[in-house]
Amino acid sequence: MNKTELPKAVRSFLNGKGLERKQHDAMLLSTVTSEGFPHVAMISAGELVAISSSRVKLLIWKDTTSSKNMIQNHKATVTLVMEGKAYYIKLLLKKEASVLSGYELFTGEVAAVKEDYAKYAVLTSGIQFQLHHPKEVLSRWEKSIEAVLSTEKTDS
Repeated sequence: MNKTELPKAVRSFLNGKGLERKQHDAMLLSTVTSEGFPHVAMISAGELVAISSSRVKLLIWKDTTSSKNMIQNHKATVTLVMEGKAYYIKLLLKKEASVLSGYELFTGEVAAVKEDYAKYAVLTSGIQFQLHHPKEVLSRWEKSIEAVLSTEKTDS
C-alpha cells in the first residue's frame, strides 16, 4: 500500500523528542549518485524530524555523498523498521539555508510511503547501533533538532 502521508507511528517516532530512547535505532537514507548507483547511509532520529504528516526536515553532514546526491537530484528514500513493518518513505527534497555549521538542511515533501510486511512472518528489528559516546552524541542531536525546529513551527 502506498500513501503520501507518514503513518502515525512513524510520525511519532520522528517527532524529535525522547532521543535517548531512540539512540539505538538507525534508519537507512538511500540516494542516487551522479553515476546512477544507489548510495545508502545510516541516519538517526537526531537527523530527521517530521514537521507534519507530509513534510520532514533532514539535517545531514555537509559534503557527504548523501548530501551531494540530495543537492544534485532532490530525491531520497528513508527506510525504517518499527512495529513489525518496514517503511519506505520517498522524499522530494529542497535544500534550505544552513542552520548549523557543518550540516546541510533539507525539507522533504513525502512523495510516497510504502508499508512492507510479510503475511508469514514479523519483522523483529531494523538496524541498530550502540553509540560510542552517548552523552556527547545525544547532546549534539538535541542541538540539531532544536536548530531544525527553530526554522518553523511544527503542527504536532
